[in-house]
Amino acid sequence: MKISRKLLFFPALAVGVIALVLAINLRPDIPTKPAGERARLVDVQVLELKAIAPRVIGFGKVVPKFEWQAIAEVTGKVVYRNPSLEKGRVLPANTVILKIDPLDYELKLTQAESDLNASRTQLAKLEQEEKNLKQTRIIENNRLDLANKELARQQNLLKKGLTSQSGVDQQYQTTLAQRKVVQDIDNQLLLYPDEKRVSQAQVKVNQAKVEEAQRSLDKTTITLPRDLRIAQVDIEENQVVNLQQTMVTAQGMDIMEVEAQLSIHDMQTLSSSLGQFSLDDSGIPQPDMSDFTASILLRSGNLEASWPAKVTRISETVDPNQATVGVILEMEQDYTQLTPETVPPLANGMFVRAAIEGQANPSWVIPERALHGDKVYLLNNESKLTIQSVEVLFRRDNQVVIDGELQYGDKLILNDLLPAIDGMALRESALSEEQEQEL
Repeated sequence: MKISRKLLFFPALAVGVIALVLAINLRPDIPTKPAGERARLVDVQVLELKAIAPRVIGFGKVVPKFEWQAIAEVTGKVVYRNPSLEKGRVLPANTVILKIDPLDYELKLTQAESDLNASRTQLAKLEQEEKNLKQTRIIENNRLDLANKELARQQNLLKKGLTSQSGVDQQYQTTLAQRKVVQDIDNQLLLYPDEKRVSQAQVKVNQAKVEEAQRSLDKTTITLPRDLRIAQVDIEENQVVNLQQTMVTAQGMDIMEVEAQLSIHDMQTLSSSLGQFSLDDSGIPQPDMSDFTASILLRSGNLEASWPAKVTRISETVDPNQATVGVILEMEQDYTQLTPETVPPLANGMFVRAAIEGQANPSWVIPERALHGDKVYLLNNESKLTIQSVEVLFRRDNQVVIDGELQYGDKLILNDLLPAIDGMALRESALSEEQEQEL
């Protein structure tokens, strides 16, 4: 007798249901762990004020502070050119580099000296004539005194009847003639001061002409005012130069300048570290650049050289292309002591990196990893999280200088909490001394 397969399905289903019920009822209970502490473990750092100065980086090109141009002040043919007058040469002070034909200017000087001598002779002649005329006046004045005395004597004799009226009249005419001589001399003496002033003015005019001719003659010889490196030469021997023509351009090597370009934000950060600006005599604010320290760095392949620099002034305009402010730095170098082992000399056109450091002030300094946007996490006295908004002043060496409602002794959380909920429970971890020093 065969049993139908459909009839076997129901006993199998019943056995499966019974096995499932027994497995659920007989399974062991899952071991449970009692709830522990839910507070997050965090690393903290105690906030304290530290003296730190802002440090900004800029870039610029080196240029010489002193540049000299030999501009022709006289015309003529160049009769001498120094053989060492070549681009790149360093020539010492008072080196004669060019000479312009001096013949025309020597003739002008000789003519001016001749005119000066003539005017001096004329002045000396007037002075001598005046002196002689004054002596003549003394003599003629004495004669007038004698004539007056003789007239008085003749008049007394006439009263006594010892002489005639014609003798008195003749003596009176002689006296009048002598008075006229003295009066003419006085009139001539009155004219001499004006004539001497005219002659003295002519002497001064001729003296100025001599000095002008001498200056023109001196300008035919071109000498270097100081030790300079020749940058450009635009003249050749036997070439005729015109007035105001630039013949030679030379540059100093002892003091070089760099106009480092800084962003306006960086410039503001540097300026804010100085506090209040001092005022000059006219009341214009003048920042004290002596509080800044700076250096420039040159990198080229394996070469790395640096020089100390001094911040002197700020450029007058903002770069229209980069919207940056130029800060001008000065570097001094003793080019006479250069050797192959020393750093290379600063030269015109070098592209360098400039680092400028402002004045150090007490500030809140935190590690970069403790800043979360514009907020920091603090651990309050109840071991709860406090999220504090702050203002970022500047960054330096992976540290951030901030400002906000912070107090000395606040505990700064160094961890990045995800999620960070204000008021959540936290636990402070114990850091070793080495870890605290690293922070």
